[in-house]
Amino acid sequence: MKLSTLINPELIFPNLIENNKKALLSSLIDNLCLTDSSLKSSTINQLILKREELCSTALDNYVAVPHARIPGISKTYACIGICQKGVDFGSIDELKTKIFILILHPENAGNFHLEILRSVATIFGQKDIVEEVLSKNNKDQIFQIIKSNEQQ
Repeated sequence: MKLSTLINPELIFPNLIENNKKALLSSLIDNLCLTDSSLKSSTINQLILKREELCSTALDNYVAVPHARIPGISKTYACIGICQKGVDFGSIDELKTKIFILILHPENAGNFHLEILRSVATIFGQKDIVEEVLSKNNKDQIFQIIKSNEQQ
């Protein structure tokens, strides 16, 4: 499963300004919920924060992948948020996290999310791609960077 099949430029939020983990996640979730009225922000916030309490979803290279199983949804949702100043997210390299790939999947999705996480790791595990994404402020350009760097 390619990340580009779950997102489009309207699901990329390149100008997040929040300065802490909880506020950033809330803003990202609220932005996603504005694109689909069936999504319930309060439920998603609660489940994402609960997942983060178990273990931070921050990776290295300025990237985090907050994700959770959400009751009542029938498909996987994803969006990307970018916060240029970065947020302390508990990353393994101790750098502030700047790119947030939020993934919501149905309770009965099995291990489907692992395919998406593999796609994310393939793209955002490359420092040059992360730098290129962070250098852009345009949703369409960011989407094209992602799409062009996915493995066939």
